[in-house]
Amino acid sequence: MNSRYRIVYVVLAIIIALFTSRLISLQLVNGSEYFEQSQKRTTKTKVSEAPRGDIIDRYGRVMVTNKMSNSLIIRKIGGQDDETLNALIKKIYILCDGYSQYVSTTFPIIHENGTLKFFFEENEAEPRKKEFTWKQKYSVPLEATANEALKLFSDKYYVSEPDMGYRLKITATRYEMTLRDFSYTTDFTFATNIPMDMITVIKEQQDEFLGADIKTTATRDYKYPSVATHVLGRVGKISADELDAMREDGYNINSLVGKQGIEKYAESYLRGIDGVSGVEQTKDGKKLSEIVIDEAIPGNNVTLTLDVDLQKAAEEALYENILEVSSTAANASEGRYADSGSVVVVDVNTGEVLALASYPTYDATYFNQNYSQLLTNNAKPLINRAVAGEYSPGSTFKMLVAAAALEEGVITPSDIIVDKGIYTYYKDYQPRCWAYRQHGTVHGAITVTGALRDSCNYFFYDVGRRLTIEKIDEYAEKYGFGQITGIEIPSEEHKGVVASPENRENNNGIWYPGDTMQAAIGQSDTLVTPIQLASYVATIANGGTRYKLHLIKSIEDDSGKILFESEPEVLNTIKLSDEAYAAITKGMRLVVTEGTGQAAFKGCSVPIAAKSGSAQTGRYTNGIYVAYAPYDNPQIAVAVVMEKTGGGGDAAPVVRKVIEKYFAGEIEDDGFKARNKLIG
Repeated sequence: MNSRYRIVYVVLAIIIALFTSRLISLQLVNGSEYFEQSQKRTTKTKVSEAPRGDIIDRYGRVMVTNKMSNSLIIRKIGGQDDETLNALIKKIYILCDGYSQYVSTTFPIIHENGTLKFFFEENEAEPRKKEFTWKQKYSVPLEATANEALKLFSDKYYVSEPDMGYRLKITATRYEMTLRDFSYTTDFTFATNIPMDMITVIKEQQDEFLGADIKTTATRDYKYPSVATHVLGRVGKISADELDAMREDGYNINSLVGKQGIEKYAESYLRGIDGVSGVEQTKDGKKLSEIVIDEAIPGNNVTLTLDVDLQKAAEEALYENILEVSSTAANASEGRYADSGSVVVVDVNTGEVLALASYPTYDATYFNQNYSQLLTNNAKPLINRAVAGEYSPGSTFKMLVAAAALEEGVITPSDIIVDKGIYTYYKDYQPRCWAYRQHGTVHGAITVTGALRDSCNYFFYDVGRRLTIEKIDEYAEKYGFGQITGIEIPSEEHKGVVASPENRENNNGIWYPGDTMQAAIGQSDTLVTPIQLASYVATIANGGTRYKLHLIKSIEDDSGKILFESEPEVLNTIKLSDEAYAAITKGMRLVVTEGTGQAAFKGCSVPIAAKSGSAQTGRYTNGIYVAYAPYDNPQIAVAVVMEKTGGGGDAAPVVRKVIEKYFAGEIEDDGFKARNKLIG
């Protein structure tokens, strides 16, 4: 035999001997020991949530990012029956209560003032319908009370806890665990942002908390608490309805999704791709090892058109002015109960939204903890008033009527109408100009420019009547009223209402000739949103180009590659002659230099063109102020609405502060006094 073959055979024999020896050791000598160890261990795969992308302001300042925080989770372990699991949940609740740790569930029963009652999600327009649907889904008798419904679920999960508070908490958690597919392969997140002292207790008393563990995860970190909260939005656990629509995109019942604002609109960009890990643990839940199978891929970064400094300045000015008005007013008609408002600032040449403020605001970090207070606050801080608030525009609507009348040839810039105080065209309806009604005076002979300066109702009664409601509505549509702007928070934006005979008929009313005159001064049925007002004034300022307003400037992936970049988008162009433009804008300028805004803007460092509006709503008046600046070279437009004030003039200081801050170039962060404050 060849010597080379002999060597090969010897090597093969040695290898076979080694394998045989190892097999004997594993199966015969130590077989029972290894078998026992294998029975005590389990291996499972788990999803590693990808960090969401950052949300950044126009100058690169991060507004929302991620931070690593500790979450308390429950793992399903061997020998964990209902009684054991319920006991563990109670122990965890006792620990959480000791550290004032908030725990959130979607179980729709709450314990309030010693009474159980049904409670469903925010913004639920028909809670009874929601309750009916929920009862049908879970086979709860339709007539069942909250107490009876709780008993059904407590019995289902074998919860025998005598204390009502803990019985509800345990049952609610078991309900949520079922909803979130709690199993040997799916852990349940009990609470987030766990303090270190709690972690220490759980680690030191691990035998008392078998099945409980701490997991480090990425959570949202709001760098400017309560600033632009309504724009940025928030994230939360996906709902069953959302999952039905998003399952094909890789979401599961434990996914976090954007619930409001940009977090919701840009969900597909902000969300990353989850990773996968393999976890080896003992049967009683102790983790032995973990290996990464697929790395998580972070989400994309969204850059907004907002200037965070200007946003803070707008919110601060709005808060301070509301506080000033409400604290100094003698009664309701003067603004004693002013408690809310909004500010919108846009670039008149691009449609970029530079600031979008709604007050009261709140800190999204503590949304769940403060939810009950937010929901019951009379000022309704959950509403984004800038896009969802609907208000009569008052005299701010007069520029639109002026533009329509000038372009349709109803009047010329030099035409004069004599204000006689009482408009007597109709025998059965003779409205009065505000100056005559309040002071017994008249504006006399006046042109369209002077009528805007003095906000002469008499002038616009006559012009509106001659123009007709059909033409007023035509121009209202051109300027974007009665339709959404397309801003990137579509689920929250309202389109408002344009007064018309058809709208009145649809609401079982009758349109009278006098209604046209009321519509011409911004009253009647017309309702507009602050963001529509800002778009409207920007369109006037730039000479008639209406841009689509937008909040997203660009989107980039983690490597810096640009995935999307916005460009100015023209929605329509309104023909406006140079003479008409000059007549309208000069009237707005005279409001500031000679008219009702003279005192508010005296000494202002920036030349401003503006118009105020007041709209009566029952016992209260909403104050509205719109403006653009600079007058001779328009760059930004501002719309301010303050609810329950004494009139439009009350909003003027907000306009001034915002414009001066913008053109000052730098805005100092002095602690932002309006942070998370509620008036009510």
